Amino acid sequence: MATTRISAPLRGVSQQWSRLAMRQTALPARCTKSITSGFARPITTSAASKAAVAPTTTPADTFVPVKPFEEQTVLATIHQFPSLEPLRFEEFPANQLYLPTRKDILHRAVVYEGDMTRLGTASTKNRWEVRGSERKMRPQKGSGRARLGDVRSPTIRSGGVSHGPRPRDFSTELQKKVYDLAWRTALSYRFRKGELMIVDKAMEIESPSPQLLEHILKYQAKQGGGKGRSLLVTLEERPMLEQALEELECGDTMRLWDEVDVKNLLEGSRVLIERAALNNILLSHQEDLTHQRIAPWDRGLIRSSPASDLESVVGWPEFRGLMLTDAAELSAGRAHAYESVASSRYAHAEGLPEGPKRTELLISAYSLLAEAKQHQFSQVTGMPFADYTHIASREDAASHYPRIQALDYQIATKTALGGQAEETSRVAAEQHYVAARELEVDKHDAMYEAALLAAQVHEHVAEASHLGGNEAAAEVALARASVQRTNVDTHVLEQLSARLELVRQKKALAHARGDWKAQQQAQEGIVLANEALERAMAEQEAFGEIDELEEALEQPGGEGRSR
Repeated sequence: MATTRISAPLRGVSQQWSRLAMRQTALPARCTKSITSGFARPITTSAASKAAVAPTTTPADTFVPVKPFEEQTVLATIHQFPSLEPLRFEEFPANQLYLPTRKDILHRAVVYEGDMTRLGTASTKNRWEVRGSERKMRPQKGSGRARLGDVRSPTIRSGGVSHGPRPRDFSTELQKKVYDLAWRTALSYRFRKGELMIVDKAMEIESPSPQLLEHILKYQAKQGGGKGRSLLVTLEERPMLEQALEELECGDTMRLWDEVDVKNLLEGSRVLIERAALNNILLSHQEDLTHQRIAPWDRGLIRSSPASDLESVVGWPEFRGLMLTDAAELSAGRAHAYESVASSRYAHAEGLPEGPKRTELLISAYSLLAEAKQHQFSQVTGMPFADYTHIASREDAASHYPRIQALDYQIATKTALGGQAEETSRVAAEQHYVAARELEVDKHDAMYEAALLAAQVHEHVAEASHLGGNEAAAEVALARASVQRTNVDTHVLEQLSARLELVRQKKALAHARGDWKAQQQAQEGIVLANEALERAMAEQEAFGEIDELEEALEQPGGEGRSR
């Protein structure tokens, strides 16, 4: 009897051989079926005797060698700002602007930048840093309650935090070559999609006007720039463009070339970059290609790219200098800069013949003068001129100025102190009264200056409206200027009266001190102040009579009655 150890393997081998034989017999049938079904028609359409074999050899002169990727170049369109009109083509290496999109490289770069920006300032106090006594709150045993230490224990409401966050550094590391590759990959991604628009020269506008920038962005969208948020990368600060973007609040952002990161390039709908800024970015992120680190003082880096197209505009250098000043000095220098630009444009317009250019410059000059006077009005009164226009028709409009309110408070305080000091010292009381009269003079000086500035604002607006052909607005502005001129005359009399009262108060102080020389000088000042007041009143009365006579002559039949 045969053993089972030998018969069992033989049965298994025989089964495997039988299966293999079945597969070999089934294979030709399967192959024949697929051939006859899929390729039967193309094969039977031509006779075998007419079949020809095409030669596989090619002549040597038609062979074109494939360039390595490092030697390939791509053409990029250089645009003009702000119209984005194509100017020319320029070649860039393919390994700078035509790299394949590597999401893994971009992800590593974005995570690296995000970790670098994390502050890691979260901090809590543990039980050794919390303020409190170290006395044990209750006995260890006998109370029937849980064991408890001092009030700084983490189990107490006012105690320290157990295992709380501490200040730490979240920054991670990334190889410089990988980061440089991510930079060029992000630029290539934008370039492949047609969302990288290279600008030839500086991206700057003539004035920080949000309306002008909005018109420019709408025009760019029509020219194929696309809608959505844009990133504007510049070589150096462009103050006009930056302020207009802030006031427009359209979502577009502007950054310097050394402030941009990979994440910024991937955000938004398109990237507008200056040619010089792109040169610096590519030069700073090619260490993996050149194996040389670029120093900040490298000669290949472009330092400056002025807006040469705008430097010829009258007043533009002054505007740019004003926008680059510190915020503390900006309010003080704005009015002076506007007046300087206005005078330059007015002088330039006087030398031009009659035409649209001359009219445009004159309108700009008068508008700048009006804006300069508005800034001076705000500095004198503490109230923006736009807010003043809402209360200008009130008789007590000047009392709403913040500076006038502050002076009124100081005058009332000094007067009250003088009344209290009369009981103890006459000299001290008179000193307080003199200080109050000096504040009165300052108050009327501010009111006079504010009325004069308001009149000048309306007069300049009237001139600009007249040149622009808006006669209705010019008449309204002239009427408002006439009202302000009347207020100026009133404030002149009040100003002289306040000076007269100040000199009289100084004489009273000199009398209280027994200073006869000071009394004599004060008396001479009283005479001069009184003469000035009477002279001003006489002049205003004379001007009033002349105005009444002119109004009578302008009325129908007025000339006959005057005779």
